[in-house]
Amino acid sequence: MNKYIVDLQYFGSIKYYYGLIDRTNVHFYSNVLLDKALHLNRTELIGANGPLLLTVPLVGGRDKKQWLKDVLISYSEPWQRIHWKGIHDSYRKAPWFEDYAPGLEQLIKGKEKFLVDLNLKTMEWVLQKLKLKVDILSVDGELLASAKRESQTETGVAAEVSFPAYQQVFAERHGFIPNLSILDLLLCEGPSAKKYLENGNLF
Repeated sequence: MNKYIVDLQYFGSIKYYYGLIDRTNVHFYSNVLLDKALHLNRTELIGANGPLLLTVPLVGGRDKKQWLKDVLISYSEPWQRIHWKGIHDSYRKAPWFEDYAPGLEQLIKGKEKFLVDLNLKTMEWVLQKLKLKVDILSVDGELLASAKRESQTETGVAAEVSFPAYQQVFAERHGFIPNLSILDLLLCEGPSAKKYLENGNLF
């Protein structure tokens, strides 16, 4: 199978995890410059008042030119408490919240030094809950060019993906909002989340 390269995201989107179905391993490059357009430190959920954007603050901000592997998480503000409160207040009535809450709270309130380490841990946690056996491999950024020469490198889901609506926590207020954070799907659908991803429609 061709090398499948991903951006290591903080609780990536539903489409992001759809791309991992049937993969045995994925690669990410930590020795590359941080691309602020990728929003690797953000995830989007839904709250009572609409979209809920959670952002992990970075030392020096997103505009600082630095290697991804060197990006430090800032703890000058209580972002972990803010993230957990946002998730708790928005999803405490979701069907699977009580099942996932203890491990999720512990994950968010851990104190990782680097963004890469936090994102890697969130991805491993999600893959475990989805029961997807995927090896996540870090590859030196210097190998990127050769990897592209040797294979038809994939960097994401090439085609557009359409998913059917599922019951979200505030659907009666906001309607169905597609492609939120994978957390939305897990907290609302639980173990059925994997089957839901497998049934995504390409068009």
